[in-house]
Amino acid sequence: MLYPMKKKLIVLLFMFPFVQLIAQAEAIPVKSSIKEVTVFLSGAQISRTANAVVPKGASTMMFTDLSPYINANSIQLTAKGDFTIMSVTFQQDYLEKPQKSKELIQLEDTLEKLNKELDFQKSMRDVCTAEESMLNANKIVGGSNTGLKLIDLKENIDFFKSRLIEIKTRFISLNEKIKKISENIQRVNQQIAVFASTNKSSGIILIDVFAKEADQAEFSLSYYVSNSGWVPVYDIRAKDVNSPISLVYKANVAQNSGEDWKNVKLTLSTGNPTLGGSKPQLNPWYLSFLYARYDNNKNISNRPAAMNKVSQAAEYSQMEAKDNSGYANTLADYTEVTESQTNIEFEIKVPYSIMSDGRNIAVEIQKHSVNAEYEYYCAPKLDRDAFLLAKITGWDQYNLLPGEANLYFEGTYVGKSYLNTRNTNDTLDISLGRDKSIIVTRTKFKDFCSSKTIGLNKKETICWGITVRNQKKQAIKIIIDEQFPISNDKDIEIEKLEMSSGLYNEESGKLTWKLKMEPSEIKKDMKISYSIKYPKSKLINL
Repeated sequence: MLYPMKKKLIVLLFMFPFVQLIAQAEAIPVKSSIKEVTVFLSGAQISRTANAVVPKGASTMMFTDLSPYINANSIQLTAKGDFTIMSVTFQQDYLEKPQKSKELIQLEDTLEKLNKELDFQKSMRDVCTAEESMLNANKIVGGSNTGLKLIDLKENIDFFKSRLIEIKTRFISLNEKIKKISENIQRVNQQIAVFASTNKSSGIILIDVFAKEADQAEFSLSYYVSNSGWVPVYDIRAKDVNSPISLVYKANVAQNSGEDWKNVKLTLSTGNPTLGGSKPQLNPWYLSFLYARYDNNKNISNRPAAMNKVSQAAEYSQMEAKDNSGYANTLADYTEVTESQTNIEFEIKVPYSIMSDGRNIAVEIQKHSVNAEYEYYCAPKLDRDAFLLAKITGWDQYNLLPGEANLYFEGTYVGKSYLNTRNTNDTLDISLGRDKSIIVTRTKFKDFCSSKTIGLNKKETICWGITVRNQKKQAIKIIIDEQFPISNDKDIEIEKLEMSSGLYNEESGKLTWKLKMEPSEIKKDMKISYSIKYPKSKLINL
């Protein structure tokens, strides 16, 4: 009795996809358009609208050309009309073939032309090879008993030589062409693979409805899709150390959801639905002894694995941050900021288009002119370049997220930095990069350095001198940090000998000088000197 039941179950399982196909084929297609998109840090909320006629009785309405990455649990549907919605189902489109993008069609055309050109060049190379073989087969002149005049022999040799050179030269040229065409074909195939990976089947939403009479319906559909998101990026510009900072807040938006967003109302949200909303549960913390296991390379095998840094190849839009007097407006002038209990939304008032191709599109959110206090910082023990810092207060009012920043100083791009807004300080320090106009040197004073052996101990005396030169045309403030070593072993004794009026931190061992320097001023009265006494039978890292 069990065998027939198993057989029937298998038949039903195989029939299920066909039942879906039949239901899909009998459904009434509904064309909808995207009106609004809310892009989260991960994922996006899509809002569509559509008008359709609902027939009398039971029927199935089918929303087509949707993303295949829809989260079925996120689908929300509202409708206006005298009918009842019985069910809403999301599934992949099994009947409609995915439509190729314009870029993919162009690439395939290019590939076809390249393959034809490759075949032609290979045919020409085969002709050269055949001609060379024929020439070699007929290069014996005269018979075994018949002589050949010297002049005739020379003419034959010259002819064969000339033709062979011509054939070999053309052969080399054809090989070079074949190589270049093959390389182009490889690149095109790689690009086709990228577009083909995004050219997947679309999704559909089936809506079962029942109407007593035929009626005109207005549908509003929303759902969450993956394969999309945005990351914050900043342009930070400082004209000089006496001017306010221009801070341009941008978003690199990218999506590969399978549906193009054309002329939509775009909103950027700092929310992230993928994180979940359940509160964490703090369980009891039990301590026990840890026994480290060592692998063959003598590395502790139970240490956590390091996280890999994901490099994002982003295309930054270098948009100038300018005031509105006489200059064109930017998207920041059309952005409305809304703050809710859990996140912040930036609503772009200008319609926007973002294609489903994975490219980063820079969307300017806000721009601010921020008053800042400037000062330089240098730790010559680690790096003798001076770094310009801008100290901003009241930064929390700008709704900034942590992100990469492009730095510009005195009209020149100086590099990248990271804007860390996840701190609790009132002042936000922004590093504006290196300034080569501030010269810092650190010199070891050998006359004040010594190494002595005293009984069972060794005593090292070390002295460093620091000089700062301001080559700028304006006065500056600069912080210089040095450090005394700190002993955590009773056998190592450290004595501070010289600190040249620097501010000493006992806990960290840091020695700090805060300087104000006029243009072209030089300060060279900073010294740090200390002695270290330790057992001569041991080694320490100085």
